Amino acid sequence: MRILKKLNTDVSVENTNRTLQSVTDDEGYLYSGLLFSDSPAIDAFGRLRISNPFTLFDSKQIFKDPDLNDNEENFPLFFDNQEVSGTGSATLFNINTASTTLRVSNVTASNRIRQTKMRFNYQPGKSIITFYTFFLSSALTSGITRRIGYFDDNNGLFFEDDGETYNFVKRSYITGSPVDTKIPQSKWNIDTFDGNGSSGITLDFTKVQILIIDFEWLGVGRVRFGFMIGGVIKYAHELLHVNNQSNVYMSTPNLPIRTQIINSGSGEASSISQICASIISEGGTDDLGVIRYASTGGNHVLAADTNIIYALIGIRLKSNYISNIIKVLSTYTQIHTASSKVEWMLKFNPQVAGDFNYIDLPHSAIQFATGSVLNTVTGGYNFAGGFTESGGQPAGAAGSVGKEVGNAIRLGTTIEGVKDTLVLCVRPIHFSTDVYSEGAITWRELS
Repeated sequence: MRILKKLNTDVSVENTNRTLQSVTDDEGYLYSGLLFSDSPAIDAFGRLRISNPFTLFDSKQIFKDPDLNDNEENFPLFFDNQEVSGTGSATLFNINTASTTLRVSNVTASNRIRQTKMRFNYQPGKSIITFYTFFLSSALTSGITRRIGYFDDNNGLFFEDDGETYNFVKRSYITGSPVDTKIPQSKWNIDTFDGNGSSGITLDFTKVQILIIDFEWLGVGRVRFGFMIGGVIKYAHELLHVNNQSNVYMSTPNLPIRTQIINSGSGEASSISQICASIISEGGTDDLGVIRYASTGGNHVLAADTNIIYALIGIRLKSNYISNIIKVLSTYTQIHTASSKVEWMLKFNPQVAGDFNYIDLPHSAIQFATGSVLNTVTGGYNFAGGFTESGGQPAGAAGSVGKEVGNAIRLGTTIEGVKDTLVLCVRPIHFSTDVYSEGAITWRELS
């Protein structure tokens, strides 16, 4: 604050992006300060947006997996893609248009969803802004519902074409059942984008659009929906919850990206194409979660055969903690024999033979399982690996508790709730006697 001069009245000067506010104290001294008025230059918490976005996730579709067909999900490590009910729906990836298209057939009831397996961590006090590029193959079509945004079956925020109108939707599970609050285009309270709004712009949803949703949660914060037009964010509608309702507006802010198309059974053949998406924390993020650890607990695994892979220890999310974010910090293997060497691997979603039973780790989001000689491993994706000799050593690049195993993929679930697994494995590569192995995983839980 700066004392300018003694006055008896307040003075304010405004322009489109900021307000110079002045107030007088009890003695008539004038104080001034520069405050920014509400606009796209302000994040969900009223702070001036500057160039420090921290990307939690992004997706662009410019490469083709040669092991997959065009009608399969091209990014199966990140996305699940299913016909969750009915028949006749399909998926088509097109590298030339860098997009995945979800389709339904003519007058055939079906529901197809493409959704990230992982959720994204909201940190209280920091704005989340999300971007989605999409294309609708046709205008409003009776019997067809198309959705895109930040949501799952129970909670979320999304854009919807319900066959009759375009809506912004807030989905909430606070009653114990999902409830959708729809705001039709004619009721958008900032700009209706039908030619009658403040901008005079009419959006054509049969052309590509960039949807923007930003929000503060803290259980009760503001939500804004809008579109990127001409390189500028233009908001269409906002939801104000503080001082307006008696509870949180949705049960969790940790949600996936989802695209969905539904044919009630009476609709024409239709589609929705998803192009890019990004989830950004404005102002960075701080990993303040609890560090946890699990091991084989002194129960060694007899690795009896050369070049066979054995499971030492695995982790996965508990069913009621699927929105937790798990960052693996380190792994450790140890072997007990005089002359043997093994390769260790941290595998994502391998197939483990025999009984590999997951049990709850108390006061944690994680279940863990420990292996035996019967738990041989096939398939899966290698996230990390290396070699170790008798006596054991930290399992390679992960190193210490302070360093994350650097991978963009986090533990998640399929749309139907099948949980991802991370399994620490060993493969004997040379030995003269049996190899006895133990292992451990350390991770950070962000809730």
